[in-house]
Amino acid sequence: MSTLIFVLVFVGLGLGVLFVAMSGGPGGIGATMHSQSRGSRRFSVVAFVVALIVLGFAIPAAVIALDKDNDDIPHASVTNLTPAEARGRELFGRRCSLCHSLAAANAVAPVGPNLDDLSPPKALVLDAINHGRSRGNGQMPAQIYTGQDAQDVAAFVAKAVGSSGPSGG
Repeated sequence: MSTLIFVLVFVGLGLGVLFVAMSGGPGGIGATMHSQSRGSRRFSVVAFVVALIVLGFAIPAAVIALDKDNDDIPHASVTNLTPAEARGRELFGRRCSLCHSLAAANAVAPVGPNLDDLSPPKALVLDAINHGRSRGNGQMPAQIYTGQDAQDVAAFVAKAVGSSGPSGG
């Protein structure tokens, strides 16, 4: 919807420019706007203020209002995050993104495993959060999050990687 409004505004502006250009003959809007009469100056000021309000305030306000509740992450094909998953995304960004790569969180880190490649199910993520991991070069501390925070992070990671079954890793 916001894209349609955006396009229509610019189509309207283009038609307005065309109208001004085409009617620039004697008595046309071009002559009216370029004259020094009080009416033409008033018209120019009103046209500028209307354009400023529409382009500077109304369109950005409409886009923000239409997009404020959008919890989708299009570049990672993640849609309709629940409040718990959205909280998990925030928590993942605080601690987990320092070591793990995950496209849905814009996290690129070379230390821990790439969760997009691993595609762990929620149970495996929750187990790693609760018990930690120490294999190879890195070490993940146990209980980096606990309780509902751990559940939220695990739910977000599982949804972000598209893992719904018990397999993975």
